[in-house]
Amino acid sequence: MLGVAVVLALLTAVVNSDIYNICTPYQWEGIEAVVTGTEEAGTLTVTQSTTRFSYDANNSRIAASTSGSRNGSLFQKDFLFLYQQRRVYIMDGGRCRAQQLLHDFPSPCLPQNFSWTWYVTWDGFPGMTGQLFIFEFVGAVGDLYCRVQVCANTRIPITMQQTGTVNNAPVFRTTTYANATQGFKNPDVFTLPSICKTAEVEGTFDAPAYFIGLNFQ
Repeated sequence: MLGVAVVLALLTAVVNSDIYNICTPYQWEGIEAVVTGTEEAGTLTVTQSTTRFSYDANNSRIAASTSGSRNGSLFQKDFLFLYQQRRVYIMDGGRCRAQQLLHDFPSPCLPQNFSWTWYVTWDGFPGMTGQLFIFEFVGAVGDLYCRVQVCANTRIPITMQQTGTVNNAPVFRTTTYANATQGFKNPDVFTLPSICKTAEVEGTFDAPAYFIGLNFQ
C-alpha cells in the first residue's frame, strides 16, 4: 500500500568544495497538499491529501493531521510520532492504535546524492527584503527520483515532484507546501491524547530514514 506523503528537506546552502549541506529547520510546521498516482495490480489509484504537520528534530517527534480521498473514498487520520518512545500513535474514527517504529528519527537533511541544479529570483516585492530566492535540488530516494524547490532564506520547501516506483508499483507524486513557518504556534500538538494512553502496540511502522517520504496516509 502506498501512501508516501512527502514532507522534505531543503537548503542550508553551505558550499564546501561543491558539497552542499541541505537541511530543513530543526523545528518547523506547515501544510502540504499531495497528489499521488500509482497503479496497483493493474488498477489506477489516485490519492489526494492535505496535511497539517509539525516537525521537531530537537525532541525527535512529529505531529500530523491529514485528510483526503483515495479514488473518491474519504479518509481522515491524525499521527503522533514519538521516536524517543519508539512509537507512532494513529487516530482514526475515534480509535487510537500504536505501532512500533522500526527506524530512528528521520533526518531533516537530504541524502548526500542530492545536488543543486538551478536558482531563480522572484522580484516585484517592495524593497530587496521582499525578493524570493528559490533553489532546486535533484536526487533519488530508493527508486524515486525527486526534484525539490526550496526557499533560500527560510530553508523551507515550496514544491516537490517525484517519479519512479514504490514496492514495484509505478508512482507519480507532486507536493506543494503552504503556511510554513519556523517554530510552533501550538506545542500542544505533541501531547499524547487521552484515548492513546492505553493503546497497545499493533504491529510495526516502517517510516523512512529521511523526512522526505514520510507516510501520513
